[in-house]
Amino acid sequence: MIKQLQIALVPALIIGLLLNMVTVQAQEITEQSSYLAQIKLPKMIGSGNPKNKILIAIVDDGIRTSHKDINKYIWNNPLENPENGMDDDGNGYVNDINGWDLADNNNSVIPPLNTRFDFYHGTHLAGIITRITESIYGDNAPKYIKIIPVKSIKNEANTPYIKYGYQGIEYAINAGADIILTAWGVGHVSDHESKILKQAKDKGILVVAAAGNLSTNSKQYPAAEASVLSVAALDIDNKKIKPSNFGAYVDISAPGEDIYSASFSTDSGYEKHTGTSQSSAIITAVAAIVKLQNPAYSWEQVKACIKNSADQIDAINPRFSNKLGAGAVNLAKAIACDSLKNNNENNKRLINPQGYLNLTSNINISGDQQSRTWSIKPNGRFKGIRFRKVSLSSDTGDAVISVHKGLTADSPAFLQYSLASMPDSFYIPGATASVRLKANSPLEGLVEYKVEPIDFTTLYCSDTKFLKKEGVLEDGSGADDYSYNSSCKWLITAPQGKVIRFNFAELNTEAKIDKLYFFNGEKTNGKIMALISGSKLPPEIVSWGNKVLIWFVSDGKNQGQGWKFNYSFEDL
Repeated sequence: MIKQLQIALVPALIIGLLLNMVTVQAQEITEQSSYLAQIKLPKMIGSGNPKNKILIAIVDDGIRTSHKDINKYIWNNPLENPENGMDDDGNGYVNDINGWDLADNNNSVIPPLNTRFDFYHGTHLAGIITRITESIYGDNAPKYIKIIPVKSIKNEANTPYIKYGYQGIEYAINAGADIILTAWGVGHVSDHESKILKQAKDKGILVVAAAGNLSTNSKQYPAAEASVLSVAALDIDNKKIKPSNFGAYVDISAPGEDIYSASFSTDSGYEKHTGTSQSSAIITAVAAIVKLQNPAYSWEQVKACIKNSADQIDAINPRFSNKLGAGAVNLAKAIACDSLKNNNENNKRLINPQGYLNLTSNINISGDQQSRTWSIKPNGRFKGIRFRKVSLSSDTGDAVISVHKGLTADSPAFLQYSLASMPDSFYIPGATASVRLKANSPLEGLVEYKVEPIDFTTLYCSDTKFLKKEGVLEDGSGADDYSYNSSCKWLITAPQGKVIRFNFAELNTEAKIDKLYFFNGEKTNGKIMALISGSKLPPEIVSWGNKVLIWFVSDGKNQGQGWKFNYSFEDL
């Protein structure tokens, strides 16, 4: 009986283990592909033999070119003979067959193992690009894109700082890259580095960059350069991930949390990583696919397709309203790019915080003028809307463009130009605008618009204010809640021999989180006289001397109605 029981249990145990393995495998597959669903991947296009490949240079810490997800996509320099040890193409790099290591000055682009830190980055990004491309084109994907590895960090580097990044961009430009991925950045850019980025733009190359992972709106370069497509990162619910940077310089957002892709350590391994680097790799693949499906489009038109088709995310990211670019990328809509293909659509309503107006008309108009109107009303609060001329045909005839406040073009024009004299940039204040184009002949043109966001951290108060008269002090928000991430100071100075009395009239802050500090003296390293938070009015506060520094700080979560107190000077 015991033997029979054992025999009966073994198949059940095996079946249970197999079912568990299937479940785990299914979870892994779902985990690996979740970001593909999030970017609205269309059905596989599959077959085809494109006339032109897209060359994508990844300027990073190297790529494990032998990885099974990547090896078929690695670029082979057609101008180099690997057998003769010579610089056949005359670019100064001997036998740069598959790219170049700008840091160590050799043709080995493979990241080293067993170093101070993992050189995983470039391989992980390459795997994301090939995964997306293969999901669209299947086994034909290597016919559509090739990857140029450009290693820009020394093998013995102590930190993952891409020191030779801009030299890498120069190499990629000269190698004939169509897209250059720069998933790294710093808070400054030199004139020489700006010239390199301009050179890429002038040669018709798209540079894609990660916005950065410092959770700040401080600019990072190359992402903040005007010609660069800057990418922020979202979680599975299209909310900004905590590390992702944000701000007016961001162009588009994409998934960037727990992205599954190729590992640098083995030819068949995978890893999960989080950040704007992964998001920028996704956008690189998206841009390549949009270009492949619309080969006649310029890169500015590709950017227009991506931005105009983005899904709105400001409502679920209220703290970062108008600071995450045009929205969340939607690959299926970007490929279709209706905004550039329907050249005569009228009364178009635009709700994204960034986008493009397609001025192109291919209808042969004669006699009466044709009028087209765009109404722009993005969500959230912002200062106004800035327009930038991207491209315009040389012959614009008598065409006139006018910009109006509000959602209709019936009001008097706030700005009006003939297309021939339209400035490179113009601005209209306010939260809504209408643009009307009147033309009596065919023309081509593209105008970009971007809202100018408000820095809410300094909306009601900022820096240090110096007060020497008695009065009333409040947070400055009036009937609104105070802003998130506030950091404001007031130095109140009474005449010598007097003290300062504080009496609160209103108090409503996030308890124990958003606080008012009262420091004795004029610096934050002085002794704290009082620490006020919550909604219960405190008793009267009397200073220890004639100077008090008040510091109000709030976090990024919950805001209150604020605070208000009277202060007066009295003799000791």
